[in-house]
Amino acid sequence: LLLLVLWAVLHRLPRLDARGARECWVGALTYELCCFPEPAGNPFCWDAYYTRERCCIAALGDEEASAVAAPPSPFVAPPVLPEPPREQTHAAGIGEEVYQGRGLFGGCEWTFFQEFKRKAHAWYVRKQIHLAMFHEFIGIVAQFDDVYESCPAAALTGFLLKLESLYFEEDAVFYELLDVYTLRYQRAVAEGWLLASHHEGWPLVQGFEHILELRRRGRTWAQRRELDAANGGRLAASLDLVICFCAERLVWLRALHKVPWRVQDRAEDIRHNVALRLYHKCPPGTPEEQEAERRRLVSDWASYFREVEVRYVWDAARADDCSAYLAYIVDRYDSMPEYVVFLHADAPEHIPSLDLLTDTVFAASRGYLPEEAGFAHLAHNHVAHGCHSYEACETRAFDHLEFPRLWKAIFNSSIAPSLAEGDVHAYCCVQFLVKRDRIRLRPLNFYQRALAYFGETLESYYQLFVAKRFVRPSDVVGRTPCQHAMYMWHAMFGAAL
Repeated sequence: LLLLVLWAVLHRLPRLDARGARECWVGALTYELCCFPEPAGNPFCWDAYYTRERCCIAALGDEEASAVAAPPSPFVAPPVLPEPPREQTHAAGIGEEVYQGRGLFGGCEWTFFQEFKRKAHAWYVRKQIHLAMFHEFIGIVAQFDDVYESCPAAALTGFLLKLESLYFEEDAVFYELLDVYTLRYQRAVAEGWLLASHHEGWPLVQGFEHILELRRRGRTWAQRRELDAANGGRLAASLDLVICFCAERLVWLRALHKVPWRVQDRAEDIRHNVALRLYHKCPPGTPEEQEAERRRLVSDWASYFREVEVRYVWDAARADDCSAYLAYIVDRYDSMPEYVVFLHADAPEHIPSLDLLTDTVFAASRGYLPEEAGFAHLAHNHVAHGCHSYEACETRAFDHLEFPRLWKAIFNSSIAPSLAEGDVHAYCCVQFLVKRDRIRLRPLNFYQRALAYFGETLESYYQLFVAKRFVRPSDVVGRTPCQHAMYMWHAMFGAAL
């Protein structure tokens, strides 16, 4: 019913024409988010060119503009826990005393709680991931008091997962919630609601230790940087944000300071720790115009980041992110920070949510990522190859020529994995975080050769054909070599195929 109501309200909104509205919306920047509340709309969305008048009102007639109703909230309510049966018959876990809860959900013996316990135990003890658990804990936290009254162990486990989801936040945010957890835990023990036997099944001890270990990493990193500064060292940015840029809107970068639907303001940390490096693939025609463009971009973003650099990249034929990312690595092989995030200028089109991107940048820039986090895809479109059950399969054609020739050229290899056999999987469209140590697994000349191959020469286009050295216009439009390279980046940095 709720979905039908939302659909009906959304379809009553006037349709804006392309001149006045569609050019304004990208990723999380939507009409519903930006044009309300009236009269100014959401200030996060606007700049000197993209204004509320241009994006929200200009395309409407006067009558339509006055009739626009406030849209439904763009935010989705947290999941609601299933209704427990009136009579519980499911037994508690082996060796666990039954706590007959006083709340809405009965007690810990409820099947939903027992399944949640099993998933949480697998996560904290064996590092096995159950995606449903990450959805369920949100519902538990949203109904914390009711769950706490019914099964304190379930409520506290959900709270631990919540703490883990923001372990990298500022001290004031993290420790305020940790205090809440500690007080609720102590009360449950004192009242006899949390029994000793609960600790045999619920991962309360393991979860708490895990969160403190995650938090300790950030403190160690901060202390190391303070020591370097005290010894006279000039602290560089701890993370470079590398963007393959042409002429796209970059207003979404403001979310790194503050996501409009969240209270956290991270402006100080981002200004102190993050550098913005724009690798510009569409240079203006004259040196004077190029300098004016560079100054404009630096001026636009200088107050948001520790440093802003604009570097023009010229390709022999269109190479998009291949030459942009490789040019950065060649430029800064000896001077890059601990983490680098590589993005397209339309990153919100490829990443599930701004929260994922902003949290990742914030955590990495403050030293809170675990040591083993050497490479991570940030996009959501997983491409799983393999033709095991299909006679007509597009990737079989790639295996015959294009992909293996590119792979062998880049890795100087005599063999190549098979897309048709499902040897390689990746995410479209090369938005990722990588650690400096992973980049340096390969020598500088590896990246220099790759940059020459994709960007500085036509060799990657020539490799698409056997008979002659030829560049097909449709391959340039489709960036065919760089499209194939999408399945190579993680391998360059030592991740499993």
